Amino acid sequence: MLELAGAVHRREPARVGAFLLNPDLTTPGSIEPLLATGKVAFADQVDPAGAGILHVMSPIELEVPLERLWPEGGGWRHLRLVVTVFDLIPEVFPDRYLEDPGLRRRYRARLALVRAADHVLAISRATADDVAAHLGVEGDRLTVVGGGTAAHFVPPASREAAAATATALVPGLRPPFVLYTGGIEDRKNIDRLLVAWSTLAPEIDRRHQLVIACRVGAPQRADLERRAAELGIGRFLLTGYVSDPALVALCQSTELFVFPSLYEGFGLPVAEAMACGAPTIAARTSSLPELVGDEALFDPLDPAAIAAAIARGLTDADRRQALLEAARRPPPSWDAVAAATLGAYDAALAGRPSRRRAAARPRLAVASPLPPDPSGIALFTHRLVEELGARCDVDVFVERTDPEPLAPAGAGVFDVDRLERVAAARGGYDRVVYCLGNSEFHAGALAALRRRPGLVLAHDVRLTDLYALSARRPDAVPGGFAATLQRLYGGRVPADLGASGRLTAAEASYHGVLMAREVVGLSQGFCVFSDFAAGLAALDAEPAHAGRIRTLPFAVDRVGPVRGDWALGGDGAVVASFGVVNEVKLPTTVVEAFALVLADMPDARLAFVGPSSEADTARLRAVAGGLGIAGRVEITGEVSDDEYAGWLGRADVAVQLRAVSNGESSAAAGNCLASGIPTVVSDLGAARALPGQAVAKVAPTVSPPELAAVIVALLGDEDRRRRMSAAALAHAGRHTFARLAEDLLAVALGS
Repeated sequence: MLELAGAVHRREPARVGAFLLNPDLTTPGSIEPLLATGKVAFADQVDPAGAGILHVMSPIELEVPLERLWPEGGGWRHLRLVVTVFDLIPEVFPDRYLEDPGLRRRYRARLALVRAADHVLAISRATADDVAAHLGVEGDRLTVVGGGTAAHFVPPASREAAAATATALVPGLRPPFVLYTGGIEDRKNIDRLLVAWSTLAPEIDRRHQLVIACRVGAPQRADLERRAAELGIGRFLLTGYVSDPALVALCQSTELFVFPSLYEGFGLPVAEAMACGAPTIAARTSSLPELVGDEALFDPLDPAAIAAAIARGLTDADRRQALLEAARRPPPSWDAVAAATLGAYDAALAGRPSRRRAAARPRLAVASPLPPDPSGIALFTHRLVEELGARCDVDVFVERTDPEPLAPAGAGVFDVDRLERVAAARGGYDRVVYCLGNSEFHAGALAALRRRPGLVLAHDVRLTDLYALSARRPDAVPGGFAATLQRLYGGRVPADLGASGRLTAAEASYHGVLMAREVVGLSQGFCVFSDFAAGLAALDAEPAHAGRIRTLPFAVDRVGPVRGDWALGGDGAVVASFGVVNEVKLPTTVVEAFALVLADMPDARLAFVGPSSEADTARLRAVAGGLGIAGRVEITGEVSDDEYAGWLGRADVAVQLRAVSNGESSAAAGNCLASGIPTVVSDLGAARALPGQAVAKVAPTVSPPELAAVIVALLGDEDRRRRMSAAALAHAGRHTFARLAEDLLAVALGS
């Protein structure tokens, strides 16, 4: 690949915009020849604007994440994709190489990338035939470009000098010798080579050493040496790994190079040996006849045929001369490969984009809780994925699958810890979206984000509880909560802060700890739902990462009826607060204010509609009882969807307060606006940006008398409530899940 890259640049440097390196790996030392071009860069640091082609030189690298081969985001999607295929050996012999179902899925997921390419380069006619037969890629989408050999594989100035060099570099070598280089596996057919050698005339065995030069493990070495001894092979050398200079010297000085492989995509060892002037014989199979003449071929399944070819190559003067003349032909050159590659680029640009890619819908993975998890984010994601599903293919990855998650229509649902495996089986995702909040339902997503970067949709900017509750997973919070806190803020916070494994809200607020900075740094984009949240995240993020922060519209959904008549009912006004009940929502202030409202409107009722702990419920009932209004205050606890919608339909005024904001946007307040309910909100965080015509804003430190005055004024002004309802519905109409899905998809695809 390095040789081809350099040859393409030497031939037409203006055609090369950049040589892209995998950012997950260090820069290889062998890249030096390309560094001089000034065009080497990591793939995640390159703007593809203006480019026409992305050439993936090795698409079937199972250990490399798919997004590193075909970068995610819309900026790359306009490029014509060109891939090089070296072989399809696992697909040709699936029973041997793809018996494991997981490996089979991963391998065939990469073949999907080849099928989707605009143009496929094959390094031999045999490989091209396999691509056509097994993948259906043929005609003007397929080009045979061949392969080349490195510049140091050249004929020797003197075979005797080369033999002396080889003897010095390879312990145990005793010329003259017959050479095989390659690998050790069944396909390489080493056992039949040994059997064939054992049947040669004794004088050939006595005179020549059989040398197998390749990397070999201890068990394989023991097996091969035992097999050679069983067959009575007297002069046998298994070299193990040899350096490039030693390999060249071996090829330059061998009496005969023999290559019995049953199947090859190109046959590089054969090309290298011939480039060194070695008389060469090879199996009559796959790509090897493209490199050697008919006189050099043998049946690799017949040891007798292999032995006869070796004997003729060593003892038949005419045959040996023919082999030497074949080795004197110019070897395959990288310049010729580069010329064919550049021609394929022209064909890719001139042709239509691959129908498979043009027709393919974007594919997203979304890591988030789903119902029945008791999380507002679970409900939010379910609704969002429904809208995304109308625009792209979506799989959702959840923290737990028991009880069974409620799957949005058309979406697959999987355990978040299987993200990489499902991605491989699915052929990859255009983007992974991590929906994160400040709770235990996102530990697996945090761990997955560390393994696989993606877009974060942050429902909270303060993530201290997420880290504390995820500390049970070392892959999510390496080193634990306290160590992570010190790593992120060391020197700015007390050394013992977080030693208990958690921060109170007061501690986090006092020390200015959000713990969003690492997530911003891990993300490919950090999306929030308000300018306030964006500003908060920017304060916490490393300066170099602040540009990743984006604001998306917070979607609201109508879950209750919309009232047409805003006259107060005969049973008295209904004031309601929706969502989880806790002290952050200032419920005590609401109860105390309502006691004052009753002085003007004795028939009014107050309802807290949503989950409430036993302690919070008892505390509020005690406050109401102490004020003598217990009979006018209802705390519903968790309710069904129908009951929740019913309360939305009955409420004359909603009160949705907060004492502090961590950058979250209130889904409950959104439900109120989408139902057109006149709503009182704290002038804080995301609510500060809500239109004043749709909500009544009060200070986060509002007193009970001040809050009571606002509620009484609203209940006493039917026309104002009607105007507020219209404005709230208009706001909700601009902040739909359909709009959020469109905007999120645009950000995810980089458009």
